[in-house]
Amino acid sequence: MVEETQAMVEATLEFARGVAKTEPTETIGLASMLGDLVNDVRGGRASLAPIEPLFATVRPHALNRALRNLIDNAVRYGGSAKVILKQERGMAIISIADKGPGLPDDQLAAVFEPFVQFESSRSRDTGGVGLGLAIARTIIQAHGGSVVLRNLPEDGLEAVVHLPLGDA
Repeated sequence: MVEETQAMVEATLEFARGVAKTEPTETIGLASMLGDLVNDVRGGRASLAPIEPLFATVRPHALNRALRNLIDNAVRYGGSAKVILKQERGMAIISIADKGPGLPDDQLAAVFEPFVQFESSRSRDTGGVGLGLAIARTIIQAHGGSVVLRNLPEDGLEAVVHLPLGDA
């Protein structure tokens, strides 16, 4: 059974990687994509800091899925999502911060592994089995980027995504 589950996870992540590499690239406005994702969150629990337009060549459906997961997690487990987009040295930097309790420092990287969940309320009933962050990281890495989590000094968790602004 363990081998079957592992094979299923590997196939799922390989599928996500493949989708993120085979979808045609488009030049999109990242601010516009993030604005749409924030507007999809009910109850005004997500906000987007005012930003200038920033364009990147990406696989839009795959990237949308990854960013949606990060924003949804911030709202679901941290109560809200504050999204900031900026540009640094040819990279788009997307910060998604919440007001939740954060995670133990030694577990910040581990939550990107399949089936790893650290909050007791996370279950199939609340919408997850522990693959969302693994898939989000796989998609972002397929774009040549990275994503890390860090605890904020005054409560909260922040996901920081670095995406190259060149061709995906």
